[in-house]
Amino acid sequence: MKRSYIAPVLAAGLLALSACGSSGSSATSNATTTPAAAGSTATDSTAAGSTETDSTAAGSTDSTAGSGPTGSGATDSSAVGSGASGSSTDAAGSSGLPTEPGSVTVGSAGFPENALLANIYGGAMAAKGVKVSKHLNIGERGVYLTALKGGEIGFVPEYSGSILLNLNPGATEKSAEDVDAALKKAAAAAGFATTKYSPAQDADTITVTKATADKYKLKSIADLKSVAGQLTLGAPAQFKTRTDGIPALEKVYGVKFGNFTPTEAGGAVTVNALKGGSIDAADIFSTDAAIAQNGFVSLTDPQSMFAAQNVVPLFSQKVLTKPMEDASNAVSAKLDTKTLAALVAKVSGGNSEAVAQEWLKSVNLG
Repeated sequence: MKRSYIAPVLAAGLLALSACGSSGSSATSNATTTPAAAGSTATDSTAAGSTETDSTAAGSTDSTAGSGPTGSGATDSSAVGSGASGSSTDAAGSSGLPTEPGSVTVGSAGFPENALLANIYGGAMAAKGVKVSKHLNIGERGVYLTALKGGEIGFVPEYSGSILLNLNPGATEKSAEDVDAALKKAAAAAGFATTKYSPAQDADTITVTKATADKYKLKSIADLKSVAGQLTLGAPAQFKTRTDGIPALEKVYGVKFGNFTPTEAGGAVTVNALKGGSIDAADIFSTDAAIAQNGFVSLTDPQSMFAAQNVVPLFSQKVLTKPMEDASNAVSAKLDTKTLAALVAKVSGGNSEAVAQEWLKSVNLG
């Protein structure tokens, strides 16, 4: 399950976030994940039609640990621009959406991949004439969804399975199509809207080395059934009891590993353990650059044990215009998991703007 953020101590930041939005602002505050003295600022230029002001906030954290997303994110107490302005009086097209480009404040969760996606989708919208401002690295899901509902931001890139469970905790859908259909309904009920989801997924995978895949002729998780008893699985400790973890391996595929070693969901420790042979299979996120770098094989999941985690644009209904929808759909059509993983690998120091712009230009969307 895709990353989540649980931060019970964020109430003060949340209140500040809600209080600081200002309608029509052309620049927003972007909390980075590196602690710094309050008030330090650095302004950088973005794609045509977009503006961004970065201000670091002491105590912000970046969490990439797994389990739907788990880990702790920090709130941002700095000012946030309005999610959109001026689009409510635009003429509506045949789709019912305003045809004028409008304006939007793009937000993101507090980890590099999500900020990269925000820059990609935001850059494509700016190229369509949308006035784009940014408030990146907000932190955990509860905070940025509050900002989205309140209008402080108007867009955030999401992961379909995780956001569906957030909006509808009782959801049981697993496949990409079923999750998308259920998400559209849950999003609409919350005052949000989604556009077309991308083939790109950042989901849990059961991954093995090429040598192990070749030795046991492994292509899908189902192929593990006859050999898993000889193998050791490495995954986060909670994977032992997660409904889509070891219980699902046994229930859905009849797969029971001989041993279990608690690790993190990817990361250097897990990668080195897999390479070194102390574990034979690992829970690694599908966009982890280590998969391609080491020639690992992520086994397919034909029974959708793991819920789909397709990258999906999430908008406030009050903000979305036809040009925003068109730009987002164009990005989603060209972004697959392999491409996203390669782009994530290029991001260094948390600065994803240049990576996003380079890719957009390469696919004629920038």
